[in-house]
Amino acid sequence: MWAPMRMPPALRKRETHGTWPWVAAAASTPSVVAVYAARDWLKQDGRWALWLPLPVLFCHQTEEWVVPGGFLPWFNREVTHSGRDEFPITRELGLVINVGLGWILCAAAGASGRRRPFLPAMSLALFIGNAGLHGGQLVKARRYNPGAGTGVLVMLPVGLLGLVRLLRDPEVENRRVLTGVVAGIAASAALLVAMRVRVSRG
Repeated sequence: MWAPMRMPPALRKRETHGTWPWVAAAASTPSVVAVYAARDWLKQDGRWALWLPLPVLFCHQTEEWVVPGGFLPWFNREVTHSGRDEFPITRELGLVINVGLGWILCAAAGASGRRRPFLPAMSLALFIGNAGLHGGQLVKARRYNPGAGTGVLVMLPVGLLGLVRLLRDPEVENRRVLTGVVAGIAASAALLVAMRVRVSRG
């Protein structure tokens, strides 16, 4: 039989509020290495705007949930003021949001290509919304929050520059890009409102 993988004591004690964050953490370094290896291919026709978001998301989720981690209690207590570590975002809801709206959307956006820019534009707009949340709370509280580093320093420029690249691409229909941006902004706002409504209803 295979022996179970042993983690360092510090990691064994780390509370990640689920198993999926370990998958994101495990995928972060290989995905960044893959991006570096494919850098020449990604430069062609602005492909980086389609494929860079997924590895960036893995790194961001690693910072939020694993190292240093603590996103779930921080968001629930300081953003929604629920007074609880795992409400209104529960472990199960965190999985749905991060894997469903995160990984699957970013992968689908890359695969959809420049001629179907709705999904890439939506994922990049969600990046900007995410960075806005972290950056806004950083300014408001005047202290670090889980995910602020990659959110402000990586997700924000990737989101903004990626959208600019799509809009400047002569093969991309700008109307679809703008529709994706609206959808991304709406999804970000709706998620935050929904969480606050859950808190108000107890």
